[in-house]
Amino acid sequence: MATPARTDQETPPLWRYVPIADYRVPAATVEHTVKTGLCALWRHFQPKPAQPQSPPLKTEDELRAVPEARIARIVPAPDWQPAAAALDETLAGWLDSKQPASACIFVVSPPHGGNGDILTAWAANRGWRVISPPSPEQILACDPAWLADWTRDQIPWVLPNLERCYLRHARGLDLARRLLDHACAGSPGRGVIGCDSWAWAFLRRAWRGPEPPLLTLQGFDSQGLTRWFQSFIAGSGMDRLVFRQADNGKYVLPSSASTVEDEPIETSDFLSILAAHSRGIPGIAHAIWRANLRTAPDRTLSEVAENEDPTGGRSTIWVTPWRQIRQTTPASDLLRKHAALLHTLLLHTGLTAGLLGQLLPLATPPVEAALACLEAIGLVARCENQWWISPASYPTVRQFLRDDGYLIDGF
Repeated sequence: MATPARTDQETPPLWRYVPIADYRVPAATVEHTVKTGLCALWRHFQPKPAQPQSPPLKTEDELRAVPEARIARIVPAPDWQPAAAALDETLAGWLDSKQPASACIFVVSPPHGGNGDILTAWAANRGWRVISPPSPEQILACDPAWLADWTRDQIPWVLPNLERCYLRHARGLDLARRLLDHACAGSPGRGVIGCDSWAWAFLRRAWRGPEPPLLTLQGFDSQGLTRWFQSFIAGSGMDRLVFRQADNGKYVLPSSASTVEDEPIETSDFLSILAAHSRGIPGIAHAIWRANLRTAPDRTLSEVAENEDPTGGRSTIWVTPWRQIRQTTPASDLLRKHAALLHTLLLHTGLTAGLLGQLLPLATPPVEAALACLEAIGLVARCENQWWISPASYPTVRQFLRDDGYLIDGF
Protein backbone atom coordinates (compact mmCIF):
# COMPACT_ATOMS: atom_id res chain seq x y z
CA MET A 1 0.00 0.00 0.00
CA ALA A 2 1.43 3.37 -1.01
CA THR A 3 2.31 5.86 1.68
CA PRO A 4 0.99 9.41 1.15
CA ALA A 5 3.70 11.93 0.35
CA ARG A 6 4.79 13.95 3.36
CA THR A 7 4.07 17.63 3.12
CA ASP A 8 6.53 20.33 4.13
CA GLN A 9 4.30 21.22 7.07
CA GLU A 10 4.35 17.75 8.57
CA THR A 11 6.92 17.02 11.25
CA PRO A 12 8.84 13.81 10.56
CA PRO A 13 8.66 11.18 13.27
CA LEU A 14 11.32 11.55 15.93
CA TRP A 15 12.06 7.83 16.00
CA ARG A 16 12.22 6.07 12.66
CA TYR A 17 13.88 2.99 11.25
CA VAL A 18 15.41 2.97 7.79
CA PRO A 19 17.24 0.44 5.62
CA ILE A 20 20.88 0.58 6.62
CA ALA A 21 21.86 1.91 3.19
CA ASP A 22 19.64 4.96 3.80
CA TYR A 23 21.22 5.92 7.14
CA ARG A 24 22.60 9.46 7.18
CA VAL A 25 25.07 10.96 9.66
CA PRO A 26 24.11 14.55 10.60
CA ALA A 27 26.07 17.09 8.61
CA ALA A 28 28.80 18.96 10.47
CA THR A 29 28.96 22.73 10.66
CA VAL A 30 31.89 24.37 8.89
CA GLU A 31 33.44 25.31 12.25
CA HIS A 32 33.20 21.76 13.57
CA THR A 33 34.61 20.33 10.33
CA VAL A 34 37.67 22.57 10.57
CA LYS A 35 38.22 21.74 14.23
CA THR A 36 38.01 18.00 13.63
CA GLY A 37 40.20 17.89 10.53
CA LEU A 38 43.27 15.65 10.40
CA CYS A 39 45.65 18.47 11.23
CA ALA A 40 43.68 19.32 14.37
CA LEU A 41 42.56 15.87 15.49
CA TRP A 42 43.80 16.22 19.05
CA ARG A 43 42.92 19.91 19.40
CA HIS A 44 39.17 19.54 18.87
CA PHE A 45 37.96 22.02 21.39
CA GLN A 46 40.81 24.41 22.08
CA PRO A 47 39.74 28.07 22.26
CA LYS A 48 40.43 30.21 19.22
CA PRO A 49 43.34 32.67 19.34
CA ALA A 50 42.63 35.67 21.51
CA GLN A 51 40.67 38.36 19.69
CA PRO A 52 38.49 41.26 20.75
CA GLN A 53 35.09 39.98 21.89
CA SER A 54 32.34 40.79 24.31
CA PRO A 55 32.75 39.63 27.90
CA PRO A 56 31.00 36.30 28.54
CA LEU A 57 27.51 36.52 29.95
CA LYS A 58 28.40 33.81 32.46
CA THR A 59 31.94 32.73 33.21
CA GLU A 60 32.83 29.19 34.21
CA ASP A 61 33.65 30.38 37.73
CA GLU A 62 30.14 31.79 38.15
CA LEU A 63 28.42 28.49 37.41
CA ARG A 64 28.24 25.06 38.96
CA ALA A 65 26.97 21.66 37.89
CA VAL A 66 23.25 21.16 38.25
CA PRO A 67 22.61 19.03 41.38
CA GLU A 68 22.24 15.35 40.63
CA ALA A 69 18.64 15.11 41.80
CA ARG A 70 17.64 17.94 39.46
CA ILE A 71 19.69 16.76 36.50
CA ALA A 72 17.99 13.36 36.80
CA ARG A 73 14.66 15.15 36.22
CA ILE A 74 15.94 17.42 33.44
CA VAL A 75 17.78 14.68 31.54
CA PRO A 76 16.45 11.33 32.74
CA ALA A 77 17.59 7.99 31.40
CA PRO A 78 16.26 7.45 27.86
CA ASP A 79 12.84 5.88 27.48
CA TRP A 80 13.21 3.43 24.60
CA GLN A 81 9.50 2.65 24.26
CA PRO A 82 8.91 5.25 21.50
CA ALA A 83 11.74 3.67 19.51
CA ALA A 84 10.22 0.23 20.10
CA ALA A 85 6.90 1.55 18.78
CA ALA A 86 8.66 2.93 15.69
CA LEU A 87 10.27 -0.46 15.08
CA ASP A 88 6.88 -2.14 15.39
CA GLU A 89 5.46 0.20 12.75
CA THR A 90 8.38 -0.45 10.43
CA LEU A 91 8.01 -4.22 10.78
CA ALA A 92 4.22 -4.22 10.38
CA GLY A 93 4.23 -5.58 6.85
CA TRP A 94 6.76 -8.27 7.69
CA LEU A 95 4.81 -9.26 10.79
CA ASP A 96 1.54 -9.49 8.88
CA SER A 97 2.98 -11.54 6.03
CA LYS A 98 2.33 -15.25 6.26
CA GLN A 99 5.32 -15.99 4.02
CA PRO A 100 7.83 -13.15 4.32
CA ALA A 101 10.76 -12.96 1.94
CA SER A 102 13.07 -13.42 4.92
CA ALA A 103 12.33 -15.19 8.19
CA CYS A 104 14.88 -13.06 10.04
CA ILE A 105 15.33 -9.27 10.21
CA PHE A 106 18.57 -7.71 11.45
CA VAL A 107 18.63 -4.39 13.34
CA VAL A 108 22.11 -2.87 13.49
CA SER A 109 23.05 0.15 15.60
CA PRO A 110 26.24 2.01 16.61
CA PRO A 111 27.52 1.90 20.21
CA HIS A 112 25.36 3.71 22.76
CA GLY A 113 22.40 3.66 20.38
CA GLY A 114 20.17 1.71 22.78
CA ASN A 115 19.67 -1.14 20.32
CA GLY A 116 19.60 -4.02 22.79
CA ASP A 117 17.24 -2.18 25.14
CA ILE A 118 14.92 -1.23 22.28
CA LEU A 119 14.70 -4.78 20.99
CA THR A 120 14.14 -6.16 24.46
CA ALA A 121 11.30 -3.65 24.98
CA TRP A 122 9.84 -4.52 21.57
CA ALA A 123 9.97 -8.24 22.33
CA ALA A 124 8.16 -7.68 25.64
CA ASN A 125 5.47 -5.61 23.90
CA ARG A 126 4.98 -8.35 21.31
CA GLY A 127 5.25 -11.24 23.74
CA TRP A 128 8.16 -12.71 21.79
CA ARG A 129 10.82 -14.83 23.42
CA VAL A 130 14.12 -13.06 24.22
CA ILE A 131 17.24 -15.17 23.61
CA SER A 132 20.11 -14.67 26.03
CA PRO A 133 23.62 -14.88 24.54
CA PRO A 134 25.84 -17.90 25.21
CA SER A 135 28.52 -17.73 27.88
CA PRO A 136 32.13 -17.17 26.79
CA GLU A 137 32.80 -20.82 27.65
CA GLN A 138 29.97 -21.93 25.34
CA ILE A 139 31.29 -19.68 22.57
CA LEU A 140 34.83 -21.03 22.79
CA ALA A 141 33.54 -24.62 22.93
CA CYS A 142 31.06 -24.00 20.10
CA ASP A 143 28.47 -25.60 22.35
CA PRO A 144 25.65 -26.97 20.12
CA ALA A 145 23.26 -27.13 23.07
CA TRP A 146 22.86 -23.34 23.22
CA LEU A 147 21.60 -23.16 19.65
CA ALA A 148 19.48 -26.31 19.92
CA ASP A 149 17.73 -25.10 23.07
CA TRP A 150 15.79 -22.34 21.32
CA THR A 151 15.73 -23.24 17.62
CA ARG A 152 13.72 -26.43 17.73
CA ASP A 153 10.20 -25.18 18.46
CA GLN A 154 9.71 -22.32 15.92
CA ILE A 155 8.44 -19.84 18.54
CA PRO A 156 8.99 -16.20 17.41
CA TRP A 157 12.17 -14.91 18.99
CA VAL A 158 14.42 -11.88 19.45
CA LEU A 159 18.20 -12.01 19.96
CA PRO A 160 19.00 -8.45 21.08
CA ASN A 161 22.80 -8.75 21.27
CA LEU A 162 24.48 -10.73 18.52
CA GLU A 163 27.75 -9.02 19.51
CA ARG A 164 27.68 -11.17 22.66
CA CYS A 165 27.60 -14.39 20.62
CA TYR A 166 31.14 -14.39 19.27
CA LEU A 167 34.73 -13.68 20.29
CA ARG A 168 37.59 -12.58 18.05
CA HIS A 169 39.49 -15.74 18.77
CA ALA A 170 40.51 -18.83 16.81
CA ARG A 171 37.71 -20.77 18.51
CA GLY A 172 35.29 -17.88 18.96
CA LEU A 173 33.48 -17.65 15.61
CA ASP A 174 32.04 -21.08 14.82
CA LEU A 175 28.94 -20.70 17.00
CA ALA A 176 28.10 -17.29 15.52
CA ARG A 177 28.53 -18.60 11.98
CA ARG A 178 26.18 -21.50 12.69
CA LEU A 179 23.68 -19.14 14.28
CA LEU A 180 23.70 -16.84 11.25
CA ASP A 181 23.38 -19.75 8.83
CA HIS A 182 20.37 -21.11 10.74
CA ALA A 183 18.69 -17.72 11.11
CA CYS A 184 19.02 -16.77 7.45
CA ALA A 185 17.78 -20.20 6.38
CA GLY A 186 14.68 -19.73 8.56
CA SER A 187 15.35 -22.83 10.65
CA PRO A 188 14.48 -21.25 14.04
CA GLY A 189 11.32 -19.62 12.67
CA ARG A 190 10.61 -15.92 12.54
CA GLY A 191 13.04 -13.77 14.49
CA VAL A 192 14.79 -10.44 14.91
CA ILE A 193 18.52 -10.12 15.57
CA GLY A 194 20.07 -6.99 17.01
CA CYS A 195 23.75 -6.30 16.55
CA ASP A 196 26.24 -3.56 17.35
CA SER A 197 27.62 -1.92 14.21
CA TRP A 198 31.26 -2.72 15.01
CA ALA A 199 30.52 -6.38 15.62
CA TRP A 200 28.50 -6.50 12.41
CA ALA A 201 31.38 -5.00 10.38
CA PHE A 202 33.63 -7.76 11.74
CA LEU A 203 31.13 -10.60 11.36
CA ARG A 204 30.37 -9.73 7.75
CA ARG A 205 34.02 -10.45 7.01
CA ALA A 206 34.05 -13.64 9.07
CA TRP A 207 30.74 -15.03 7.78
CA ARG A 208 30.16 -15.57 4.08
CA GLY A 209 26.39 -15.93 4.12
CA PRO A 210 23.90 -13.88 2.09
CA GLU A 211 23.22 -10.27 2.98
CA PRO A 212 20.12 -10.30 5.23
CA PRO A 213 17.54 -7.48 5.52
CA LEU A 214 19.20 -4.75 7.59
CA LEU A 215 17.43 -1.94 9.45
CA THR A 216 18.80 0.79 11.66
CA LEU A 217 17.46 3.61 13.81
CA GLN A 218 18.08 6.92 12.04
CA GLY A 219 20.30 9.19 14.12
CA PHE A 220 19.22 12.59 15.43
CA ASP A 221 20.05 15.84 13.70
CA SER A 222 19.84 19.14 15.62
CA GLN A 223 16.06 19.30 15.23
CA GLY A 224 15.77 15.73 16.49
CA LEU A 225 17.92 16.49 19.52
CA THR A 226 15.83 19.58 20.25
CA ARG A 227 12.60 17.57 20.21
CA TRP A 228 14.12 14.71 22.20
CA PHE A 229 15.60 16.90 24.94
CA GLN A 230 12.37 18.90 25.18
CA SER A 231 10.39 15.67 25.52
CA PHE A 232 12.24 14.92 28.77
CA ILE A 233 10.68 17.92 30.49
CA ALA A 234 7.46 18.44 28.53
CA GLY A 235 4.32 18.28 30.64
CA SER A 236 6.26 18.23 33.91
CA GLY A 237 7.15 20.79 36.50
CA MET A 238 10.37 21.35 34.56
CA ASP A 239 8.73 22.37 31.30
CA ARG A 240 9.32 26.08 31.74
CA LEU A 241 13.07 25.70 31.66
CA VAL A 242 15.05 27.47 28.98
CA PHE A 243 18.59 26.50 28.08
CA ARG A 244 20.99 29.28 27.15
CA GLN A 245 24.65 29.26 26.18
CA ALA A 246 26.69 30.61 29.05
CA ASP A 247 29.09 32.83 27.12
CA ASN A 248 26.64 34.74 24.94
CA GLY A 249 23.14 34.00 26.23
CA LYS A 250 21.93 32.51 22.94
CA TYR A 251 19.14 29.99 23.27
CA VAL A 252 20.22 26.37 22.97
CA LEU A 253 16.85 24.87 23.85
CA PRO A 254 13.84 27.17 24.15
CA SER A 255 11.10 26.44 26.65
CA SER A 256 8.90 23.52 25.64
CA ALA A 257 5.91 25.13 27.36
CA SER A 258 5.65 28.19 25.16
CA THR A 259 7.62 30.47 22.87
CA VAL A 260 8.11 34.18 22.57
CA GLU A 261 5.99 35.37 19.68
CA ASP A 262 6.70 39.10 19.73
CA GLU A 263 10.47 39.13 19.69
CA PRO A 264 13.03 37.04 17.82
CA ILE A 265 15.51 35.07 19.87
CA GLU A 266 19.09 34.30 18.94
CA THR A 267 19.72 30.59 18.67
CA SER A 268 23.02 28.87 19.43
CA ASP A 269 24.53 26.30 17.08
CA PHE A 270 25.38 24.06 20.06
CA LEU A 271 22.91 21.32 19.12
CA SER A 272 24.03 21.32 15.48
CA ILE A 273 27.60 20.74 16.62
CA LEU A 274 26.47 18.14 19.17
CA ALA A 275 24.50 16.25 16.51
CA ALA A 276 27.51 16.13 14.19
CA HIS A 277 30.02 15.31 16.92
CA SER A 278 27.85 12.51 18.35
CA ARG A 279 27.11 11.27 14.80
CA GLY A 280 23.44 11.43 15.73
CA ILE A 281 23.78 8.56 18.24
CA PRO A 282 21.25 9.13 21.03
CA GLY A 283 23.28 7.80 23.96
CA ILE A 284 26.35 9.85 23.09
CA ALA A 285 24.41 13.09 22.64
CA HIS A 286 22.52 12.37 25.87
CA ALA A 287 25.75 11.88 27.88
CA ILE A 288 27.41 15.05 26.58
CA TRP A 289 24.26 17.15 27.05
CA ARG A 290 23.78 15.90 30.60
CA ALA A 291 27.39 16.59 31.56
CA ASN A 292 27.42 20.21 30.40
CA LEU A 293 24.37 21.79 32.00
CA ARG A 294 25.08 24.42 34.64
CA THR A 295 23.26 26.72 37.06
CA ALA A 296 24.33 29.79 39.01
CA PRO A 297 25.57 28.98 42.53
CA ASP A 298 23.65 29.96 45.64
CA ARG A 299 20.61 31.06 43.70
CA THR A 300 17.40 29.26 42.93
CA LEU A 301 16.36 28.73 39.37
CA SER A 302 13.37 31.04 39.87
CA GLU A 303 15.69 33.87 40.98
CA VAL A 304 17.78 33.38 37.87
CA ALA A 305 14.66 33.52 35.73
CA GLU A 306 13.30 36.70 37.33
CA ASN A 307 16.57 38.58 37.08
CA GLU A 308 18.07 37.37 33.85
CA ASP A 309 15.60 35.69 31.50
CA PRO A 310 13.83 38.28 29.33
CA THR A 311 10.94 35.93 28.62
CA GLY A 312 9.88 36.20 32.26
CA GLY A 313 8.56 33.46 34.50
CA ARG A 314 10.94 30.84 33.16
CA SER A 315 13.97 29.20 34.71
CA THR A 316 17.35 29.23 33.00
CA ILE A 317 19.80 26.38 32.73
CA TRP A 318 23.16 27.46 31.34
CA VAL A 319 24.97 25.34 28.76
CA THR A 320 28.76 25.22 28.61
CA PRO A 321 29.96 26.68 25.28
CA TRP A 322 31.16 23.95 22.94
CA ARG A 323 34.70 25.31 22.73
CA GLN A 324 34.99 25.09 26.53
CA ILE A 325 33.83 21.51 26.88
CA ARG A 326 36.57 19.43 28.42
CA GLN A 327 36.71 16.63 25.90
CA THR A 328 39.24 13.85 26.24
CA THR A 329 42.03 14.72 23.79
CA PRO A 330 44.84 12.24 24.42
CA ALA A 331 48.09 12.24 22.49
CA SER A 332 48.14 10.02 19.41
CA ASP A 333 51.05 7.96 20.76
CA LEU A 334 48.98 7.02 23.83
CA LEU A 335 46.06 5.99 21.65
CA ARG A 336 48.34 4.03 19.35
CA LYS A 337 49.85 2.21 22.32
CA HIS A 338 46.39 1.05 23.40
CA ALA A 339 44.70 0.89 19.99
CA ALA A 340 44.32 -2.90 19.99
CA LEU A 341 42.60 -2.77 23.39
CA LEU A 342 40.25 0.03 22.33
CA HIS A 343 39.42 -1.71 19.07
CA THR A 344 38.71 -5.01 20.82
CA LEU A 345 36.35 -3.32 23.28
CA LEU A 346 34.42 -1.80 20.37
CA LEU A 347 34.23 -5.08 18.43
CA HIS A 348 32.62 -6.74 21.45
CA THR A 349 30.71 -3.79 22.94
CA GLY A 350 32.62 -4.19 26.18
CA LEU A 351 34.39 -7.06 27.92
CA THR A 352 35.66 -8.13 31.30
CA ALA A 353 39.35 -7.50 31.95
CA GLY A 354 40.00 -11.24 32.05
CA LEU A 355 38.35 -11.95 28.72
CA LEU A 356 39.94 -8.89 27.17
CA GLY A 357 43.35 -10.24 28.12
CA GLN A 358 42.63 -13.51 26.30
CA LEU A 359 41.71 -11.72 23.08
CA LEU A 360 44.55 -9.20 22.88
CA PRO A 361 47.89 -9.83 21.15
CA LEU A 362 50.67 -10.90 23.48
CA ALA A 363 52.70 -7.75 22.81
CA THR A 364 50.08 -5.37 24.20
CA PRO A 365 50.57 -3.72 27.63
CA PRO A 366 49.18 -5.51 30.70
CA VAL A 367 45.39 -5.22 30.61
CA GLU A 368 44.76 -4.01 34.16
CA ALA A 369 47.37 -1.25 33.95
CA ALA A 370 46.14 -0.17 30.53
CA LEU A 371 42.52 -0.02 31.65
CA ALA A 372 43.44 2.01 34.73
CA CYS A 373 45.34 4.49 32.55
CA LEU A 374 42.49 4.82 30.05
CA GLU A 375 39.90 5.12 32.80
CA ALA A 376 41.84 7.96 34.42
CA ILE A 377 41.57 10.07 31.25
CA GLY A 378 37.95 9.12 30.57
CA LEU A 379 38.40 6.95 27.48
CA VAL A 380 36.92 3.83 29.07
CA ALA A 381 34.35 3.27 31.78
CA ARG A 382 33.34 0.30 33.91
CA CYS A 383 30.05 -1.10 35.15
CA GLU A 384 30.52 -3.98 37.54
CA ASN A 385 33.00 -6.22 35.69
CA GLN A 386 32.41 -4.91 32.18
CA TRP A 387 34.64 -2.33 30.48
CA TRP A 388 33.58 -0.32 27.46
CA ILE A 389 34.40 2.85 25.53
CA SER A 390 32.74 5.76 27.34
CA PRO A 391 30.04 7.67 25.41
CA ALA A 392 31.82 11.02 25.54
CA SER A 393 35.09 9.58 24.21
CA TYR A 394 33.60 7.37 21.49
CA PRO A 395 33.82 9.98 18.68
CA THR A 396 37.51 10.57 19.44
CA VAL A 397 38.33 6.86 19.59
CA ARG A 398 36.42 6.13 16.38
CA GLN A 399 38.19 8.95 14.56
CA PHE A 400 41.61 7.70 15.65
CA LEU A 401 40.93 4.07 14.70
CA ARG A 402 39.62 5.13 11.32
CA ASP A 403 42.65 7.28 10.59
CA ASP A 404 45.01 4.57 11.82
CA GLY A 405 43.60 2.02 9.38
CA TYR A 406 41.57 -0.20 11.71
CA LEU A 407 38.35 -1.90 10.64
CA ILE A 408 35.51 0.38 11.74
CA ASP A 409 31.74 0.37 11.52
CA GLY A 410 29.67 2.01 8.80
CA PHE A 411 28.04 4.63 11.01
